Amino acid sequence: MKKIIIILLVFAMVLSFQSNTTKAEVKNMDITLRLDSPLILNGKNIMTLDSQNPNVVPVIHLDRTLVPLRAISEHFGAKVSYDSVKKEAKISLKDKDYIFPIGADNFSEKSFGKKTITRTIDTQTLIIEDRTMVPLRVISEEIFGKNVGYKDGVITIGDKKIELTEKYINEVNAKIGQALSIRSKEQLMALIGEQSRDWTAVEDAMPELQTPSVQDKENSIISTGDFTTTNEQVAGVNEADIVKTDGKFIYYAQSDSVKVYLANNGKPILTDEIKSKIDPNKGQVIGYQELFIDKNRLIVIGTIEGLDNWIRPLEPVDELRSIMPYPVQDSYVYVGVYSVNENGKLELLKEVQVEGNILSSRKTDNTLYLLSNKYVYQYGIEDDFKLPMYKDSSVAQTYKELSVRDIMYYPYRPADNYLLITAIDIQNTEKPANIQAFLGSGREIYMTPDRLYVVAEDYSNTLGSITNIARFSIDGLKIGYSGGGFVKGSILNQFSMDEWNGNFRIATNTWDRETSNSLYILDKDLEQIGAIENLAPGERIYSVRFMEDKAYIVTFRQVDPLFVIDTSNPRAPKVLGELKIPGFSNYLHPISENTLLGIGQDADEKTGQQGGIKLSLFDVSDSAKPREIHNIILGESGSYAEVLNNHKALMVDNKRDIVGFHAILNKSSKDFVRDMFSGAVLVKIKDEKELEILDTIAIEERGNNQYYSGSRLLVIDNTLYYIGDSGIRAFEYESLKEIK
Repeated sequence: MKKIIIILLVFAMVLSFQSNTTKAEVKNMDITLRLDSPLILNGKNIMTLDSQNPNVVPVIHLDRTLVPLRAISEHFGAKVSYDSVKKEAKISLKDKDYIFPIGADNFSEKSFGKKTITRTIDTQTLIIEDRTMVPLRVISEEIFGKNVGYKDGVITIGDKKIELTEKYINEVNAKIGQALSIRSKEQLMALIGEQSRDWTAVEDAMPELQTPSVQDKENSIISTGDFTTTNEQVAGVNEADIVKTDGKFIYYAQSDSVKVYLANNGKPILTDEIKSKIDPNKGQVIGYQELFIDKNRLIVIGTIEGLDNWIRPLEPVDELRSIMPYPVQDSYVYVGVYSVNENGKLELLKEVQVEGNILSSRKTDNTLYLLSNKYVYQYGIEDDFKLPMYKDSSVAQTYKELSVRDIMYYPYRPADNYLLITAIDIQNTEKPANIQAFLGSGREIYMTPDRLYVVAEDYSNTLGSITNIARFSIDGLKIGYSGGGFVKGSILNQFSMDEWNGNFRIATNTWDRETSNSLYILDKDLEQIGAIENLAPGERIYSVRFMEDKAYIVTFRQVDPLFVIDTSNPRAPKVLGELKIPGFSNYLHPISENTLLGIGQDADEKTGQQGGIKLSLFDVSDSAKPREIHNIILGESGSYAEVLNNHKALMVDNKRDIVGFHAILNKSSKDFVRDMFSGAVLVKIKDEKELEILDTIAIEERGNNQYYSGSRLLVIDNTLYYIGDSGIRAFEYESLKEIK
């Protein structure tokens, strides 16, 4: 069974690392490092070893430990400079300079008015990850006069030597040894070979979870101009969708094409089109899935897959391989970056292909972040072992293996999956993409402008379902692992997660003879500091929304309890109020600070049988007494809308207080004949008190299929556009009269 593997076992222990008094010339900041880890402990605080280069780790070279010169020197108060012509790094500390020539086995000590002293070292100064790496004891003991402790990969640097007991080492590993860089392909092969290791072997290492142990700075993005934009979770973090507009052009992705239309005041004109083609040599084809736009850029995301029955030359098969399972066809995630000129014409600037299957994507400023999962198919043939493959057109037109240095692993959980995170600069397309891989996989992601959280699920015989959390720092093309944790239970979707005031909030569902629900709050080190557990026993979470210091959770069995939870004290969250009404909300959308819109389904209070699509307005101004102030029900049992499972299918026009979405509505007549409507539904939110159906727009039939999905609504100026399989239709927004 394929394991979900981002397992980051964070022990629920409080460390008492003491900061000791240091010499006058340097800072009072003793530190603990871990070989191959990008993190350090500064007292009790987890920090990145090199904040400007989050992939830098201490390494072994010729049986000597090398550490980054700049990070260690600046940490202890020295100044660092680098002469790119002479290829020398210089540490300036008080009245002395220490110069390390790259590739040399010596360094020089210069003092004003004194003769230069050259000292020999028993290894070399190297450049790794664009950083000067020097011997640990040389920089720590000879230059800064510090004591060095070293045992089992744990390193301490400080004024006083710390006894590296087994307990201390375990605590350090739990804090900063959760994810480590891989040193060689042989190590990687060995780790993947261990993936069948039983979970129970590490279960004893897991602490008990303590009891008591996103918000809208992260509201949906509302259009600020004269056009609506994609409904997104976090301000400043863009999400991909099948339809985008910049107010002038409309971009529409279908599986076999991407089309660009000039909006043209309701009379769209096709200006360009990208068509999917089969590669005649490889039998591969791109299936287009989603889009981003940014200034004059169009970013197309898709999947490259091979055709199983494609006629092509067969590679020779040796006797050993002939008895192995048939190799699985490789699939790649595809990104195409295009420029868009003033006439809506496209020019391809860059293509990136990464082996695996797409998990999700986000964009902040000029950087696209693409996440994918790749399963490792290993048949025991050493020569057949391959690292993840990628192709970046700004580097080469051929596929390359990812460097083993760009892969990390989680020591407590061998894995047979890769999670790949790719960062692409969409404006400066000459810059190579940065791809970082982790022996793990992801299920859902949550992202802020500077942090990325990836979660996956596993199972413990003791604790049941476990959600593992991996956090990464992001800054342009820089991606760095910055910590991990775990909570009991499994999450519903991305809205189950949120970051607020430096803490991470996550809502989960658990099963122990019956279902129950929990809300956990983790601190900046992703250690649990607060929780509400056993919420609504026998029910399960259907939707979550965080708004500043409040959490709103909908559960359901036969009626829809809406819970209002105060998280202002993260160590003691508490339920403030609860509302029980028929049905449930699959999605909660903030209308204002005091009003929520719920979109879900009606249900019979006695039987729980589901009915039509239900829209509810909730007044949450009194947190102790949330109220449903109005609702409307569309259709009957069997009705469906994509917005129930995909928030991006909701058009939000806050300027006019209108929401819209595509729906399929069932209705039975007195003669038990089912009538079905498929089309757009527009709803007015009147003074945050009432919902009014403005109109419905039936789709145009296409042969016998009139019930297509994947439709979007958007507004540009005073025109409403309805985009779907049959093309683009336009309507005068006020009268909803179709423009022909």
